[in-house]
Amino acid sequence: MEIARVALRRRGKGWGVEVTLKEGGVRRYRYGSEAQARYFAAVFALGPRWLPPVSRGRRRRGSRAEAPSSERAASGPL
Repeated sequence: MEIARVALRRRGKGWGVEVTLKEGGVRRYRYGSEAQARYFAAVFALGPRWLPPVSRGRRRRGSRAEAPSSERAASGPL
């Protein structure tokens, strides 16, 4: 798998890296900060042997079920 181009892009509140493969495919990755995106853009530009899975959809904040306050109090101090 050879990489033809790596592009860094601002995406809404986050940052993205678009990796174009010589075979014609495109992979897009999302990161929370510019520093993370720049780091991985540099890694991809070096031409790793394999690429991680692409970003799939958005993660919803607060989607985890929070324990009731009685359970938190019973668990003792943090």
